Parts: sequence; C-alpha cells; structure tokens
Amino acid sequence: MNRGAIISCTVILLALIGLVATATEPAAHRAIVITNDYEFTPDNGVCSGQGTTEDPYIIENWRIDAGLDDYGIRIHGTTRAFIIRNVEISGAAKAGIYLSYVKNGTIEDCAFEANWIGVVLSFSSLNRISDCTFEENVDGIHLYFAHDNQILGNTFGRNDTAIWLDASDGNEITDNLIAKSHMGTYLNLGSEGNKIVDNAFLDNYHNAHSDSPNMWDNGSVGNYWSDYEAIDADGDGIWDSPYQITSEGDRDNRPLVTHPRAPAPPAPTCDN
Repeated sequence: MNRGAIISCTVILLALIGLVATATEPAAHRAIVITNDYEFTPDNGVCSGQGTTEDPYIIENWRIDAGLDDYGIRIHGTTRAFIIRNVEISGAAKAGIYLSYVKNGTIEDCAFEANWIGVVLSFSSLNRISDCTFEENVDGIHLYFAHDNQILGNTFGRNDTAIWLDASDGNEITDNLIAKSHMGTYLNLGSEGNKIVDNAFLDNYHNAHSDSPNMWDNGSVGNYWSDYEAIDADGDGIWDSPYQITSEGDRDNRPLVTHPRAPAPPAPTCDN
C-alpha cells in the first residue's frame, strides 16, 4: 500500500473514531417534562422506541444542568415502557429525575451530582434504577409510597442519605456500594417487606435504620458492613454473629466478611 493510501485510511479511521465518541458523549439538553404517554417525543429527548416492553422509549446521552429548574427530568402518570440511559443531571432544586404515578421505567448508567435528591419515585411501581452514580446530593434516591421497584448495582458517595424509603414496601435493594454518607439506608413510615441484600455499606456515619420488619439477608448472604467485625470460625465468608439494624429485632443474620464492591483490607506488614 502506498503512502497516500495509508494516510487516507488513517484520516478515515480517525474520523470514524470521532463520530463514535461524539455519539456517546452526552449533549446539553433543557429540563424534560412528560405528563402523559403521548409526550414521549423527540422534543422531550426521546431518541427511539415505541413504548412497549420489547421496544421501550429511549431517552439517552443528555447532560442536563437543571440550574433554576426544580427537576432535570419529570415524568408523571405514564404506563408506557421507557429507559433513561447515560444522562448526567446536576443542580436540580427538587430532584434530578422525578417519577410520579409511573410504571415500567428504567434508569440506568446515569450520573446525579449536587441535586437536592438524585431520583424520586412517588406512588410508582415496577421501575428499576441500576448502575448509576449518586454524588453529593442531599438524598441519593427517595421513595414515597413506591412499591415493588428495584435499586441495583448503583454507587453512592458523600450524600446526606443514600437511599430513603417512606411508606414503601416490597422493593429490592441489591449490589449497591453505599459509602461515605451520613445515613446509608433509611426505612421509615412503616416501610416493610423490602429486601436489602448483598450491598456494601462503607464508611457511613450511620449505616441503616428501619422502623418496620425488612429482609437484610436471604438466608445465604447478607450485606457487608465496614464498621463490623466478628468471628468467622468456619471461614465461609460470613461473620458468625448477626449485625443488628435496630433494637426491635431487624438484623442481618448473614453479614459478609468481604464484598466485591468494597476495597480489600491492607496486606499485613512486618514491623522492623
């Protein structure tokens, strides 16, 4: 291949790489408000989809600086399936994303920083929040009367409260890193029957509070608590004593010695 052809191929390859990078880099967008199933439109940031479970509406690759707006994205009263993906939201006075009376929504691979609340689910069910990051919000996620939702594989750091549930039942909170917050997980106003399992609670001022019965282990594994250490006599990776959540009896009966999302302890050293 001659030199000119090589240069031409190189230029084309660099251009293609630039197009791919541009396609995935979030672009600026105004705050989005959707108040019924018919407002999932391109003007409201919808990039594709038909609103079915097989082909949900997709809202993705946006950067929303809420500024003086109450919400970055507010969706109310919808039943169509949608995914909010790769969206960055900051500065919302009330919530980065606010879902009320909503079903079949997914929020994934999003970033929330310096909002009053990162994500609110209010009177909403069958929604999933996964693989998102929540940094320096007052609350990371707050549920009000929200049932049967999933909070999976998220990372929380330096929030006042990472996850707060009010009067919300039957939700699944699994495989999250909940770190460096004043309160890790706060279950209030009779929130019960929630499954909080296989999370890593790391360096929080308070790890957890619950005022009603909830599930903190599944009989095999519980959660990792960085402020807790007991005896693991059989070396099965489970502390032999339960981790007490409340004095009323809520407890993690299978607290984990380690967790993949928690840093490994420093290697022992020899004193000289």
